[in-house]
Amino acid sequence: MTEELHDEEINLLEYWDVLWRRKVMIIALCTVSVTATMIMSLLAPKYYKSETVVMASASDSGGLGAALSSMPLVGALTGAGIATPSDKVMVLLNSRTMSEMVIRKFDLMRVFNEDKWDAAKGAWKDPEKPPLMEDTVKLLNKSVVKINNNKKDGSITISVEWKDPQLAADIANYYISALAGLMNDKAINTTIQVVDRAIPAERKSKPIIRKNMMIAGFLSLFVGVFIAFFLDYLAKQKKQSA
Repeated sequence: MTEELHDEEINLLEYWDVLWRRKVMIIALCTVSVTATMIMSLLAPKYYKSETVVMASASDSGGLGAALSSMPLVGALTGAGIATPSDKVMVLLNSRTMSEMVIRKFDLMRVFNEDKWDAAKGAWKDPEKPPLMEDTVKLLNKSVVKINNNKKDGSITISVEWKDPQLAADIANYYISALAGLMNDKAINTTIQVVDRAIPAERKSKPIIRKNMMIAGFLSLFVGVFIAFFLDYLAKQKKQSA
């Protein structure tokens, strides 16, 4: 047992010796990585997040719907996957129809592709290759808008993150007005109550400079330690083959 502990102490000392001999390289790598990350974060575009929260409920929840919902059979069916009011609303909010309405309302094809738009001519720089609606829908749903359904309280949160705080708030609020129109068109018997309307954010949501620098520091430290041991391994292999 004593010999095993002694061997472990020797191994730890060897590991520390490797890191100590490569300390300049590790420190330099961390410093460069953290500094570069800080500069890139400072130069990166600032994004602002606005959120609106709504509650969805059945229109007849105060009468027959409330009585039915208390019945065991109805409760079992709901748990088995029967659509709740919030589920129905989520289908509409995540639909392509809704996305295209938002895109056309705020001319997001041009907003998302400013580098391809010629403001002086009022046309695309390359008329033969204009941005596609399909790509704009994907960008909107993947990077700009997040819609979350809280199953516990039935609330739905629509988050919009963009470089213009006012536009982000306007888009989030428009989802609600557009939702009302779609519900009327589809004859969906659901009531929507706005809990919080979106307002323009005063503070940016990203980049978070301190967080980015910490991540860069940890990753560069890990890479530096790996390189240190790898270089030590190569040095030992070179001595053995000499």
